[in-house]
Amino acid sequence: MNGLNMKAVCRSLMLFASAMCVSSGLMSASRTEAPEQDFDRWLVSEAGQKASLAQIRQRCEQVQDAGNNLNCSVSVVTRMFELKAANQLPDYFVATQRKHARAIQANTELKLLFSMFGSESLSTLRTTGDFSVKKNRQREVLTIHPYSSEHFVSDEVLPFIDVKSANGHSVRFIVDTGAPQTRINYATAKLLGIRLLTDSHYAYSTFYGERDLSAKLGVLDSLSIGASEFRNVLVFVSDRDNLLGLDLISKLGPLKITRKTLELNPARAVRCDSPITYTRLDINQRLTIPARLDNRATFAIVDTGNVDYLTSAAPGAQVNVVTSMTPGNSPANAGNQHYQTFKGVLKLPGNTLALTYKYYPGFTIPPSMLLGQYVPSILLGWRAFDDFELNLDIEAGRSCFNKV
Repeated sequence: MNGLNMKAVCRSLMLFASAMCVSSGLMSASRTEAPEQDFDRWLVSEAGQKASLAQIRQRCEQVQDAGNNLNCSVSVVTRMFELKAANQLPDYFVATQRKHARAIQANTELKLLFSMFGSESLSTLRTTGDFSVKKNRQREVLTIHPYSSEHFVSDEVLPFIDVKSANGHSVRFIVDTGAPQTRINYATAKLLGIRLLTDSHYAYSTFYGERDLSAKLGVLDSLSIGASEFRNVLVFVSDRDNLLGLDLISKLGPLKITRKTLELNPARAVRCDSPITYTRLDINQRLTIPARLDNRATFAIVDTGNVDYLTSAAPGAQVNVVTSMTPGNSPANAGNQHYQTFKGVLKLPGNTLALTYKYYPGFTIPPSMLLGQYVPSILLGWRAFDDFELNLDIEAGRSCFNKV
């Protein structure tokens, strides 16, 4: 696998989610809050998912227990990242540091999280204008390019679109629904005039087994996708590929992604083969579909930044011939040093496919919660768009993965 399909799941920001668990250890052994008053439960409820940043902050302020308050404060910080509220981050970030200084210093992961910004970064963020989105309300069809430039040569093909900045420069970004956050490389950051937060730092990992990669954060004054414009965009800057992540894709309004085009404000899909759920756990947003792979219940994450058709977090296993319609999962490429290939059957709502899929031993695909237990997830990648198209309308709550 080369750098083309390396998407960042920044380690520091994943710590936001893990810090939720870490700080739970700081809580008292018994919780006195009623379920409806429990911040964590409320945050993942429909009301919590739709709540404004002000509502989430207000809810957290009502949490009196120190451990619980640190827990919900981390959630507020991560929602600020998701909503690109760059100018609200500094004061809340510093206030949380001071309020919970002892607990943060006592925990390695929390200490790393709350050392992400230096004084210069915090000063820059304070003077940043409000994040805003100016949406194009008309139908618009953007071309998806298979390569980052006309001169790019690679065996791996991913979806690129042209993205523009206020200074007139245009750069191609991978449309990556599997990346929770937009990422820009250093060369592009300089070209587009990003204000780099020079004393910011975080270590991140990728789904593909890489660890402790270094990057910074920055603010982009303006970024345009077709006729839609984002202003004051907080992005992550590294030495890897430019990724247009789900944080911005989800804010474009109704769209349709096919193998060749990204269509804004398309006609409403007449059918919905496989309904998609947009889930958010702090900064880790996903597009998921309930699925069964070789009779194992799981969730499929729609990931246009993954070059494969289907990637599983777990290796294949022998399956029942009668119920699965195939002889089983005999490894077709088990000797490959990077991955193993299995034959299997994927069942999505509305569609059943016999296919081959890959398992990479070094992958760290995030698991999914199913009936109270975590199960290995699967990724539906860009090659699946030979057979499917994605209709995304998060605001209306109607997103679908339809067979072409």
